[in-house]
Amino acid sequence: MHCIPCAFLPKGVPEVNNLPKRRIFHFAHEHAEAGLRQYMLHSTDEIMREQAKEKTNTLQELANSIDELDRKLTYGMLLVGGLAAIVNPIVGAGIAAKAVLPSITGLLNKYGLRASADKLSRYQLEKEINAAQKTIIDEFEAANTVQAINPILQELDLTLRTTEVEHDPLSSFNLADAHLPEFKDDKWRELTEVAICHVYKEIYDDPSLHKQANLEAKDLRWLKLMFAANKVS
Repeated sequence: MHCIPCAFLPKGVPEVNNLPKRRIFHFAHEHAEAGLRQYMLHSTDEIMREQAKEKTNTLQELANSIDELDRKLTYGMLLVGGLAAIVNPIVGAGIAAKAVLPSITGLLNKYGLRASADKLSRYQLEKEINAAQKTIIDEFEAANTVQAINPILQELDLTLRTTEVEHDPLSSFNLADAHLPEFKDDKWRELTEVAICHVYKEIYDDPSLHKQANLEAKDLRWLKLMFAANKVS
């Protein structure tokens, strides 16, 4: 699956502006949209669940405070029991026993407040994840969203799936020579090449990653030419 975001701005217009926005998805083929959509939904779920581990809601904070207070009271009672035992063993034992028995706060915390807090956290998390995923789906289906089959990404996808005998992007037919009817000029070419350069430069520079990225000699030659054309060193 290959997809890149592109920003088309008039000359002199800064990235932060009040111009009407249009979201454009560039794909290597018509089946990539479903893969990207699923990837984004899955990533959203993973990221939000990971972030939620570091957060606590108000009920959880209250439960934590009760836990802390309960510990202090319990330790205090045990200390008093220990001191009392020196003077009166029977009284000391009674105080210590009372301290280690389940307290009201402990029972409320275990079966009431903590459970409610956890339930609320799960509910809020699921609600937030569903809202975020709905936003992603809405962006894919919005009227101002354009989905284009990018010839350069087509070429990238083809060369990564073939051997040098089957296809060489520098000597065989080149899908990247095609045009995008959705756009009036060829600015998309430069943006696509720059995006590919940024994605693959680190991998290109590390031979140990070539096999993992499915890069053969022909792919490396093609990328090297693209780096040179876009002055990426």
